[in-house]
Amino acid sequence: MNDDKPENSTKSNNAVVRMAAFAVLVIIILLIFQYQRGKSGLFSTGLDEDYASARISKSLDKVISERMGWNPIHLERYGEKIPDFTVTDINGKTHNLSDYHGKNVFIVMWATWCGPCMAEVPHLIALREIMSEDQLAILAISNEPVETVKAMAARKKLTYTVISHQDRLPSPLSEVRGIPCGFFIRPDGTLKIVTEGSLHLGEMKMIILAE
Repeated sequence: MNDDKPENSTKSNNAVVRMAAFAVLVIIILLIFQYQRGKSGLFSTGLDEDYASARISKSLDKVISERMGWNPIHLERYGEKIPDFTVTDINGKTHNLSDYHGKNVFIVMWATWCGPCMAEVPHLIALREIMSEDQLAILAISNEPVETVKAMAARKKLTYTVISHQDRLPSPLSEVRGIPCGFFIRPDGTLKIVTEGSLHLGEMKMIILAE
């Protein structure tokens, strides 16, 4: 009777090994599947249907599929004309969105207390350095008091347009769910993409240059 125990133990161990190997195989297949979905631009965040119907070029799709730390939002609004609006920067200058017709516009929703927003600042400064105001308008809008925003702009030596604005902006600019949030607008005034989360310089540049 005792002689059967090692044999039973061996069978049991073999069964465990087979089950573990099968589980690993399943995990590998799932990872490959998710990778292929990511490469095709369809990602597992519940946005597949909206993404498929969104107006996204191949070059922009590539940027999205290779993104790091951010997601595209408001996909159903891509291609829409953004309504004109007026804001005043921390130096008292008035800006209308229509003033920038014919240029790319990058609107950043941010706050001085937001860690990811502040992490994005060096990339925005670098973007301003490599793309002139004739090519790109950068409007960084915070709903904090102007004194708070102005102090941070001076401390960080911000080189792009910084705005304190508490009034409601037109949709979809008023529908920000989290910050930083970026609205990329084409020279013809239509919405290219909305990003939620921090972008690095390379991603900003690729989005602006994408069709």
